[in-house]
Order: sequence, then structure tokens, then C-alpha cells
Amino acid sequence: MLDKVVEPLVMLSRRRPRPDRMIQAVALLVGLSFVLMAWLLRKSFSEANLSAIGYPGVLFLSFLGSVALVLPVPGLISLCLVSTVLDPVLVGLVAAAGETLGEISGYSIGYGGRGIVESRKFYPTIKSWMDRRGWLVIFVVSIIPNPLFDIIGVTAGATRYSVPKFFAIVLVGKCLKGVMVGYTCYYGLQYLPWVR
Repeated sequence: MLDKVVEPLVMLSRRRPRPDRMIQAVALLVGLSFVLMAWLLRKSFSEANLSAIGYPGVLFLSFLGSVALVLPVPGLISLCLVSTVLDPVLVGLVAAAGETLGEISGYSIGYGGRGIVESRKFYPTIKSWMDRRGWLVIFVVSIIPNPLFDIIGVTAGATRYSVPKFFAIVLVGKCLKGVMVGYTCYYGLQYLPWVR
């Protein structure tokens, strides 16, 4: 009788997790912890104090907005407001750095939750785009302010897209987007009196 209970336990103890499964689990936990942190901190900021946050605040809020995946965090609002007071180019570049760092969460969730992501309806379509022109898809979606980049980031992690290439392409696209948004807000709020 005891043998019937002990034998399955011995078999389970001999099983060792594969290294890639461990990496996936750690990546998934890192991504989910970033999302949880963003959700917990989302109410700490109001629109009234965004204009006084400066470069570090733009970096932090851009990072938080990018980590938050689909949760609304005022990253672009802070970029827009601060660019009217500080240098719009530098503000755009700082925001781009924060957003690029924040994309670790989406990539990690895709890398760690590959099995879950592969079962989604969007995955085959985006995977075929990534297989054909991954760099172009990542660049185009990162240069346009939209929430769809999270799907591309998760898919890039699930398809094991090269990490250095992914972050380099994202950084270039986000820099261009940040500078464009910074200048648009700077000139829009400065020269269009009805916008104020």
C-alpha cells in the first residue's frame, strides 16, 4: 500500500524542469509584476501636477504607461504638457527611453506565456507579419501612438524575436514618435490660443 503512494512521489521528484520552462516562468512573472506595479501606481498622478514633473517624471510616466499594457496611464499627456515648458526634443527622447524600457513587460509576458499567446485569435496573423517583415511591423507600430503595440510586443516575445533587435527598433520608432508629439504639443499649445 505504501509503495503505491510513494512511487508517484518518487517519479515526480526525479522530474526536473527544463531550463527553457524556467526561463519562461521567470519572464512571465517579471512581466506580470510590472503590470501589477503599474496598476497599483496608476492613481498616484493627477493631470494638475504633470506639468511640474520635469524629465525624470516624463521618463517614469512613460515607463509606467508602457508597462501598464492596456491600463490608462498619462505617459503621452505628461510628454505633451512638459514639452511646452522644456525642450521638446529632449522630452521626446526621454519619453522614448521610458517607453522602450517599459516594453520589457509585454515582451516578457509573450516570452513566458508563449502557450497562452499562441492560442489567441490574433496570433497567427501577427506571427505571419513578424515572420515576413518583423522589423518593419515593430517600427511602424512603435512610431504611431496606439495601444496595439502591446500586442506586437507580446507576439515578439512569443516568437522569440531577437531581444537586442526588438529594443533597438522600438527605441528608434519611439524616439521619432516622442519628438513628433513633443513638437506638435509645443507648437500647438504655443501658437493656437484656443487649445489652451
